[in-house]
Amino acid sequence: MGVKSNSILQVVSGWQAVQLFFECIYLGLWQLIQLAIKRLWKGHRRKMSNSAPPVELTVDSSIGIHCYIKIMGVKYHYVETGPKSGQLILILGDAPDTGNLWVPTWSSAVRRLAENGYHVITLDLRGSGGSETGNRRDLTPPKAVGELAALLKALGVTETHPAIVIGFGIGGMLTWYFVHCYGSIVSKFIVADAPHPNLYWLHPPAAFCHRSLHFIQWPHFPERWLAEGEIKNNTKWASSRARDWSGALNYVRGAAWYRIHPDHKVQPRGLLIGGKESAAQLVASAQHCNGPAFRLVTKPEPGDKDVPLHVLDFIVGKKKQSEDIPRGLVTRMLEAVADRGREFTARLALPANA
Repeated sequence: MGVKSNSILQVVSGWQAVQLFFECIYLGLWQLIQLAIKRLWKGHRRKMSNSAPPVELTVDSSIGIHCYIKIMGVKYHYVETGPKSGQLILILGDAPDTGNLWVPTWSSAVRRLAENGYHVITLDLRGSGGSETGNRRDLTPPKAVGELAALLKALGVTETHPAIVIGFGIGGMLTWYFVHCYGSIVSKFIVADAPHPNLYWLHPPAAFCHRSLHFIQWPHFPERWLAEGEIKNNTKWASSRARDWSGALNYVRGAAWYRIHPDHKVQPRGLLIGGKESAAQLVASAQHCNGPAFRLVTKPEPGDKDVPLHVLDFIVGKKKQSEDIPRGLVTRMLEAVADRGREFTARLALPANA
């Protein structure tokens, strides 16, 4: 590595910061003008959709115990599943909260982890679910990962008892920052649908950032734009309100001004999951890891049928069939028949003068 821990996160400064600042102003202004024209053109549709009341998310309480904890003065909400004595798994979902971590496929994966003795913590990111929100200064990468580290240490994670971290989307972006800064308390990590932070401008950290990263740096307007887009598309989630986008956008806003030292590599074992069209993105992200694994899926999100399988395989592993299925009488009879068949085939294959 050869990189000191206090220099892993590098603030964008100097001429690069000045250039980025003016790009956000001028390119963001151009994007704002385009959005304003679209609003005027489709204003009648927007007015009709604004009458739709927002629908709150409901969380399946059968998957675990809902808990609150105050870390560095900030209230976090999480769902706890499995025995507290087991190795801790921290799950960071995407933001804003769309309920993907409560779909049946992912809920069954969490239960499977708990059955294998893992202590699973599904955390609401700040501004999502029941966790307290924050402004862009509160959600810069150093503060965000500092709070996550304090949370894990409060839950008993140490260098001798490391955790496993799983992140989706913006939660995956935070996972990258975390394993770079606090890799000593992480044994494994999984990142789904999140490029390495150093690829921020080349591969946006979330789907809603596409072609709007500079505009997102503006205050107030991006929240309203995204909220109206959610309502227009009849997406009945809590993210249909502007205030539910603040946490997600502030994470993205803060990440724009921080890079990870190019010579620093992640030490824990990692699994990178991406869409089938994002192979180049995964390869570029893997340059910052020591020996990562790759998986390409249809949709790199908790609801995809393949994602839970890859996660379980990476964490729990595949048990040998002989361990799962007892060798009963029928099994032994089939093996004996197979052996006799192989002997008979071998005799037929012998030459005539043998």
